[in-house]
Amino acid sequence: MTNKKKLWSIFGPVIVAALLAFIFFCLPWSGHHSAATEQRAAVSLSPTVFKNRSLKVQALSGRRSKYAPFFGSSEFNRMDRYHPAVMAERYHSYRPFMFGSRGTQSLPQLFNMTMMPQQMQGKKAVYVISPQWFVKRGVMPSAFKYYNGAYANLMWLRQANPQSAYDRYTAKRLIQLLGDDGSISSYANKISKGQSLSKWDRWVINSKITLLHHEDNLFSGFFIKDNYGRRIKPKARLLPEQLNYADLTAAAIKQHDRASSNNNFGVLNSFYNRRMRGHIKSTANSQKNFDYTKSPEYGDLEVVLNQFHKTNTNVIFMITPVNAKWEKHTGMSMPMYYRTVRKIKTQLRSQGFNNIIDYSHKGNQDGFMQDTIHIGWAGWVDFDRQTAPFLEQSQPKPKYHMNDAFLSKEWLNLNPTKANLKQFKSNHQIK
Repeated sequence: MTNKKKLWSIFGPVIVAALLAFIFFCLPWSGHHSAATEQRAAVSLSPTVFKNRSLKVQALSGRRSKYAPFFGSSEFNRMDRYHPAVMAERYHSYRPFMFGSRGTQSLPQLFNMTMMPQQMQGKKAVYVISPQWFVKRGVMPSAFKYYNGAYANLMWLRQANPQSAYDRYTAKRLIQLLGDDGSISSYANKISKGQSLSKWDRWVINSKITLLHHEDNLFSGFFIKDNYGRRIKPKARLLPEQLNYADLTAAAIKQHDRASSNNNFGVLNSFYNRRMRGHIKSTANSQKNFDYTKSPEYGDLEVVLNQFHKTNTNVIFMITPVNAKWEKHTGMSMPMYYRTVRKIKTQLRSQGFNNIIDYSHKGNQDGFMQDTIHIGWAGWVDFDRQTAPFLEQSQPKPKYHMNDAFLSKEWLNLNPTKANLKQFKSNHQIK
């Protein structure tokens, strides 16, 4: 056997397999998903659904789509019988398509949204904001990388405008979170400096997007957790046929009292056993130095608001509470927490985002909290009471007026006293 034949016998099958794989991924697969797959995906809270495109685009497409996007983080995994998806299953015409798990803060949500701008154009959405996101460093790089894959990054880069202060800010954050190595960061670096991508850059980006699009169409419907079948549909059967919020609230409080009987914090028994038992002494005053008033998260929230502005999406926001008994134990400053909420609400209202459910003072209300930082039971009932009319009834068209001063270091690091907020608004001609 000649050397050429020997080499071919060794490397030939590998080359052929690589070519076949390349052709396979280049084929234009339809990527159509069944209604049952959409249903599972909507409440799966899967990172696969979050970071890819085909499932969410299909579910949210069309004027008559029953799915409404709900953006948030780990609170969506608290699936008791009053959870928004359970309540919608039993009582409402819409179905939440939920984007949220631990670590999906504003910047991951931005990249999620930029994969489906047409599906959000002129539509309604729910956005949950947790003040606990607004830590000194903002979203952790590990969480950002986990939820934000190459597909989302490339889709964002393809539409990024180097003349936009919002896109330059996002590009800088992308480099901070991914590091300055690799092609994504090199493209982002150009955007951050106000430079346009070259024709070659765009050809490479589009080629990669095509491959990832085909891969997404092929595999995105697999390995989706069936929260709908196991956690949503069975609980919907436990709710009464007629919707009565007063009755549901009373029932939710009773259920809370039964389910939180082994502790003094009003948290779910299983949560107390798993996360708190044996750690009570060590957690006393453990949060006394927490500060959410200064964070890059304010800038990350601003680019999300700008995306809503670009797609003219009518949004209702919910600001989450904290368990009052737990915060008293850990020593977290509630005045600091309320200043944080004031800063968030100033940023929203100053730009025309006026639909706000502020739960920051609800942390001591009976049955409102499921654990230390997440609502449940009566909290979910009230959340449904306020979001359902917004989603099901006609609403005035939003009138947004963006101000990129909210991207500035001045704003990110501003101590939100009333005097400082007033001065900031005066300095930047903000109403």
